[in-house]
Amino acid sequence: MTVGRLFVASLMSTLLLAACAGPSGPTREEIAAAEAKVVADAGSARAAAAEDNRVVIGLAGPLTGDLQKYGLEMRRGAELAVADLNAAGGVLGRRLVLEVADDHCGKQEAESAAKELIQKGAVFVDGHFCSGSSIEGSEVYGPADVLQITPSVTNGLLTDIAVQRKVTTLLRVVGRDEMQGDFAAEWLAKAHAGGPIVVLSDNSAYGQGISRHLYARLTELGVRSVLSGEFVQGQSSYANLIAKLKEVRPSAIYVAAYHDDIGRLTWALRVAKIDAEIIGPDVLSSPEFWSFSQMRGNGVRYSDMAPAAERPEAADIVARLRAGGGGEPTNYSLNAYAAIQVFAEAAKATKGVDAKAIGDYLRQNSVKTILGELKWDAKGDLIHADYIWYVWQDGLAVRQ
Repeated sequence: MTVGRLFVASLMSTLLLAACAGPSGPTREEIAAAEAKVVADAGSARAAAAEDNRVVIGLAGPLTGDLQKYGLEMRRGAELAVADLNAAGGVLGRRLVLEVADDHCGKQEAESAAKELIQKGAVFVDGHFCSGSSIEGSEVYGPADVLQITPSVTNGLLTDIAVQRKVTTLLRVVGRDEMQGDFAAEWLAKAHAGGPIVVLSDNSAYGQGISRHLYARLTELGVRSVLSGEFVQGQSSYANLIAKLKEVRPSAIYVAAYHDDIGRLTWALRVAKIDAEIIGPDVLSSPEFWSFSQMRGNGVRYSDMAPAAERPEAADIVARLRAGGGGEPTNYSLNAYAAIQVFAEAAKATKGVDAKAIGDYLRQNSVKTILGELKWDAKGDLIHADYIWYVWQDGLAVRQ
């Protein structure tokens, strides 16, 4: 997903700020004191909520700005989940209260949103939407023992960083990017067994994660005619790459990159009369791909998560979301609903809202949701996620 790019930019900003920090920056003692205050505030707010027989949960996402539609979809699903739980008696006999915070998918805004929710007594946060904001938020939620489940972030770095920091209170209800590599490998091994198959990466964290898994899985499946390579993001000419591909004469080319680069490369391949099948990840769902390919994208295939709205377990929720207005419910609204289901079921099983206890429970048990039965590994990543194929035809992405 394109949200992965936001994390790269956020990470670069962090590194630049760290490099430029001088004597005027906060000391370690001041940083520790600030973190302690956040934790203390969280404890006071939770105690106040408990006295009022409330369980406060949060939703964090882009509720304004360019990505507003995604944040509003998340909110739509979360609000219905809270209403349904309260109608059934709440969580642990206490009324569920949803607090929302707008992070604009930004780094500093995410930190502020996370602190805002903690100060309101949130014990669980459904969010964030973007990679960078989710990682930034996790740095606040972790020390404050707040459970965090993202309904949208597929970037593997999210949980990888959490593991490095020994945070066990972060999970997701969506598959990791690398899963698309595994999914594509299974298909390529059958559809293009004769090869050669070329796997290209734009050298980004997103591209590398997918391409590494794809290449490794193809090797495991016994596909020998596999070649890999990299190119620079945003380049205007692919002449050298095209020349090499003409020598290889591949049957299929998998491009683990963003939709703009895949679009430009697709145009270059077709102009060079290289007719290999072009395959990519879910970023190709962007309608902008077609314009970047200069209308040469016919036949380009990409993987994406199966529509949650088609799951039988979600039928009732989908019908009520449709009836409530707002258009067709997306994966983001249904995933946000499911994340709250996961929290509620785990709170019931552990007889409390302690984030660490819930995090440990979820890593050892499955939970039935509107997305089906979900199960997590030690990192907090889903063990299984369903993907399907789409193919671009005359400017439209058609499901296969």
